[in-house]
Amino acid sequence: MTILLPPPGTLLLVSGEPNPNGTEQAEIFLLAGDPTVAPVREIIPAEGLSLPPARAGLMEQPFRLCLLHCNDLHGHISRITSHGDRPIISRIVWRLRELRQRFRSAPSAAVLFMSAGDDLMGGAFGELLGDDPESYVVHAGYDLYSAAGLDAGVLGNHDLDMGLTLLAHALRRDARFPMLSANLAGCRQLAGVVYPAALLVVKGLRVGIVGLTTRGQVKQPGNSSLCMADPLQVAHNLIPALRPLCDVLIVLSHLGRSLVDSTATVLDTGDVELAESLPPGSMDLIVGGHTHQIMNENGLSIANIVNGVPIVQAGSLGRFLGQVDITVGRRVTITDARLSLVADLPVDEDFERRAVQPLLEQVRPLFARIVGRVADHPDLSTDSVRGAFAARESALANFITDAIVARCHLAGYAASLAAIDASCVYRGLPAGGDLTFSDWFDLMPYADTIRLVQLTGKHLQALLDDNARRADRPGEPHTERGFLQFSQQVRYTIELGESRRQARATSIMVEGVSLEGQMDREFSVACTSFCREAALPWERYTSQNLHMPLTSLPADSHIETELLLRDEMIAYIRQHGGVTREAGVRRDGRLIILESIQGLAASPGLEGKPRPRDGSESVFD
Repeated sequence: MTILLPPPGTLLLVSGEPNPNGTEQAEIFLLAGDPTVAPVREIIPAEGLSLPPARAGLMEQPFRLCLLHCNDLHGHISRITSHGDRPIISRIVWRLRELRQRFRSAPSAAVLFMSAGDDLMGGAFGELLGDDPESYVVHAGYDLYSAAGLDAGVLGNHDLDMGLTLLAHALRRDARFPMLSANLAGCRQLAGVVYPAALLVVKGLRVGIVGLTTRGQVKQPGNSSLCMADPLQVAHNLIPALRPLCDVLIVLSHLGRSLVDSTATVLDTGDVELAESLPPGSMDLIVGGHTHQIMNENGLSIANIVNGVPIVQAGSLGRFLGQVDITVGRRVTITDARLSLVADLPVDEDFERRAVQPLLEQVRPLFARIVGRVADHPDLSTDSVRGAFAARESALANFITDAIVARCHLAGYAASLAAIDASCVYRGLPAGGDLTFSDWFDLMPYADTIRLVQLTGKHLQALLDDNARRADRPGEPHTERGFLQFSQQVRYTIELGESRRQARATSIMVEGVSLEGQMDREFSVACTSFCREAALPWERYTSQNLHMPLTSLPADSHIETELLLRDEMIAYIRQHGGVTREAGVRRDGRLIILESIQGLAASPGLEGKPRPRDGSESVFD
């Protein structure tokens, strides 16, 4: 759709096409223009278009609006496992169709279905995107959402990972619903396929929907003027002008819940801060995503009502389906909000057969591809990945970090060393035998990219001391603290001491030279785009309650390489014949952890002396 955009301060209301499989008896109007540059003073209809009037009779006959919502599926529309496929979206569709059938003939009731972003990247079906429009097969998320009857979506930060050209192609080809993001600016590739807001008129009820996308973890594509404006300012620019045109106003948000309790990067503002900043009555509901939080599982929690605005979110990866019941009468009232466990819902067999299975048949051969061999090493087990990553040197982490350095060099990035935490791995590998793409995908299911962080030697020393304080300690329950494993360029010892605060890094060698003589040197450290994010709750608790100093990777001094970690690892595995000892799956003594055994049962003569902790009798393989 080619639209002549209005001047700053004005938005144009144009006619759109509702999803033909979406809610019945619906019209959709899209708001075109740029609300990022100035407050919106006027919303004008396109030539020949009339603004829809308010629904009559709401005082006498309230309208019941049922909203189903999901977020952060990351392409987990069906899980491919060794025990068979586990349907996800087909179960969601069963619930959606059941409700729509129930309310189809009701004149004052309707069901809407919305997604709060991150619809594909990270899941198995992302392999069908190809690398460009020529190799593109299908965007499985948009294709299935369209068939299911999604009424609106918002761009998530990871939806931009595929690149703007491919994203625009996917939206034009497969999305039969409006995609929204009011704070997206300066992006010619997405002009005409992404809009700031929509006005959905269903059975005469006017539902305004504003999309907002986080600025955190957005991969800036090359040769693009893409800008994610401050979502709070954009909301203040847009919502006051849109509110009078709506019976209900919903913010479809991929901002994250809050700045203070997020589990992913939340920049500028979260849903809580957005609700606090606007006058009461400005909006009726925030449907959120990005931080993967399970909210209102057993009914709307008072903690999730901010300034009179309920905030909802449905976890991630299709585990939950959210439902909000809205009564529109004299006022708009949220009468219920809750989550349903998707695994407990029946499968819509017709949808599974007609829509999902053809996609599964396309993606399954890709996952059966053999990419190499797997070593029989204890550090490759799921138990080790989940339970010992922060307890000792890891042969798996050695393999991954060394591969990251090699792949960065091959791509022309001068990485000095690499570091990862446990956030980039989910499980282990089957010992011995062939390695399939599916096996590695199960280990690394996330859409992490590689970034380069610039550190001085002094900062690296502080980071290693900080890392010593994050290591698992004997007798303490494990929680994610963001412990880093390093590539072979770094060799050092951690002395745990008598308490976490006393732990420190010693005998640090970088590229065979003592770090003490390299304090002013600049190091380029390759890490993942999600590194340390899973440790945010522990960091916050530690700062507020233990007052222990922490050192983070600097957020203002990094380069995004746009290298997808999983793709680079697959290429490295193929090059070296597998995940084997010869390819680097071994402990080589780059990390030694010494723990004090004072007060513990020990052999005579060892009391009070440190001993190496490596999970075996020897420090090395």
